[in-house]
Amino acid sequence: MFQRIKKIMDNLRLDEEFLSSGNCVDYSPIDGNQIAAVPLSDSEKVQTIINRSCSAFEEWQKVPPSNRAELIQKFINELTLHKEDLVELIMIETGKVRLCAEWEFEQALYLARGISAVPKKLAGVISQGEYEKFAVSQKWLPVGPVAVITSFTLPIRVWALNGLMALACGNSVIWRPSRSATLIAYAIDTLFRRAKAQCSFYTPEYLTQVLVCDHPEAILLAQSKQIAIMCATGAPSIVRRLQSIVGQRLGRTLLSVGENSAALVEKTADIDLAVREIVFSAYGDAGQRPVSLKRIFCHSSIYDTFVSKLKQKASELYVDSPFEHLAVIGPLLNRESFDVMNMTLDQARVDNGVITGGNRLPVGKFDKAYYVSPCIIELEKQTQTMLSSTLAPILYVVKYDDFDEAIAEINKYEETLVSCLFTNNIVAAGHFMSTSGVKSDAVTINAGSIGSITKNGLSFEHKNICSVGIGSIGFDVAAMFNAGKNGTMFSTFDNSWQTFMQVKNCLINYNCAD
Repeated sequence: MFQRIKKIMDNLRLDEEFLSSGNCVDYSPIDGNQIAAVPLSDSEKVQTIINRSCSAFEEWQKVPPSNRAELIQKFINELTLHKEDLVELIMIETGKVRLCAEWEFEQALYLARGISAVPKKLAGVISQGEYEKFAVSQKWLPVGPVAVITSFTLPIRVWALNGLMALACGNSVIWRPSRSATLIAYAIDTLFRRAKAQCSFYTPEYLTQVLVCDHPEAILLAQSKQIAIMCATGAPSIVRRLQSIVGQRLGRTLLSVGENSAALVEKTADIDLAVREIVFSAYGDAGQRPVSLKRIFCHSSIYDTFVSKLKQKASELYVDSPFEHLAVIGPLLNRESFDVMNMTLDQARVDNGVITGGNRLPVGKFDKAYYVSPCIIELEKQTQTMLSSTLAPILYVVKYDDFDEAIAEINKYEETLVSCLFTNNIVAAGHFMSTSGVKSDAVTINAGSIGSITKNGLSFEHKNICSVGIGSIGFDVAAMFNAGKNGTMFSTFDNSWQTFMQVKNCLINYNCAD
């Protein structure tokens, strides 16, 4: 692993001394060994970074939109040039298998390409006023420094979605990555700085900054009135706290929560299709995605057949190091994730759950890594354990008889991002999507919450890593930023830029005496 990291650092020309000189230790989930140790920022450093971002914003907002587009395009060129190194770095630092790491990179690249055209669309409106010789105009202006907090599960894509869009709109950016994905953040920031150096115009030195800090210091970003917009992804408890803090100062937020997505398998469903879609949505990235399926409600008439096929399909999944070309499931993030999974399984036993799988697997000589087999937990009814969030390959299965009651059970978890229905009954599909149906931000019919992949034909049948997409961004990330709870929709680039700007309405009276 050391040789792999060394080669990537050399290729990307990263500051090895800086990335090994701090007290924030980063470990690779693949073997559990240390790969970096970056400096942690204290409260004084956080304020310094905020002040620098404010100064950069004052300069950047004056840069013409065409120049902003040029910078993003040069950054795209740097990303493309270093694709292989970045993909491998994603694998090393997050434990994603190669196809999932490639998909993370490609979707970030797609976002960057779309956002590079945004500066040309930043136009307001001029219209005739209600009275003669009155005109009303509408201007869109940058708002200020934007803070972006990202998780390890989507280490690049969410920053591309928020950070690059903020830059395109004339704002400066502070990126607080997961402490488990610091190398990726510094690699992206290094490439961005390299793109800045290639521009034909002046770019502020601190236009983008990476901030690695503990949670108390991250809260300072939410408290600071100098931060115009707080963007964050994470567990519901963390997001609620950030929203409360920013709300107290009447600040703006772009927040997304995930976890605990659900699926309902109706009695007319194509069972083979349902199993295929559910398996990857539940176990892709070892069940650690924000939209990973966790809860399945299956009709009693097909329950036994469905569960039997589900167990068979799950048992065929190959769990191994992401560098093994046959692996379709990698490791859990760390020991803490493994301990939380075990506590969840213990509670499921208390709830009289029937557990299949969920065992720790020996992989090579990686004694400090945590690989586990896909887990299926059969319960008689939905319990509080099912309504808790666990980033692990755990899938709960519950039998139901009444369609409306099953929908009500799905809705008990208010932060459900994606709800899936497998059915050949058009009436059931219509009801599921209606106002009296599920309350989640996104709904799929006969498709999972993530999609399906293929790995040498052994595990998943679809050729596309994500079979369901909105504007090719990927259904998982598009759902995370749906209009329902988070105030914006990223299915298209046509108007999503407005979230990162302020509108100024102007009235002009030219009914003046000659």
